Amino acid sequence: MQEIESLMMINLNKFRKLNERKLENVMKKYDLRKIDMDIIICLATYKDMRTAKDIASMEVFTKGHISQSIKRLRERGYITVSQDENDMRMQILEVSESTKAIINEVSAIKEALEKSVFDGVTEQELETMKEVFRKICGNINGIVG
Repeated sequence: MQEIESLMMINLNKFRKLNERKLENVMKKYDLRKIDMDIIICLATYKDMRTAKDIASMEVFTKGHISQSIKRLRERGYITVSQDENDMRMQILEVSESTKAIINEVSAIKEALEKSVFDGVTEQELETMKEVFRKICGNINGIVG
């Protein structure tokens, strides 16, 4: 089992760094920090991630860094913030129309990266991998709570 853990940790970290390197030019072009880019990607990709609290639940960034990034993104017009109709305490975050160009560039980069990374991997193998990762994530979430 230690071999699997080492394999996952080392290579997931390499994949994360590769992903960051591929996105550097887009971040420079739009003067975005890593957290800004991650929040934009999160809001554009995961429809259940709609609030700062949702983003914080991923436990990747501190609440303070998330708040600063949201303020920066809002000031630049990359995201909009509105009140939740059912809970006035909740602020709903959405990518703005001006962010579509960023999202399109990021999507193209991520698609090309995935194609390279998963070269030679069959659809069946990808489905098996997804199923195993879902189980692992479920186990982790069950332990963490």
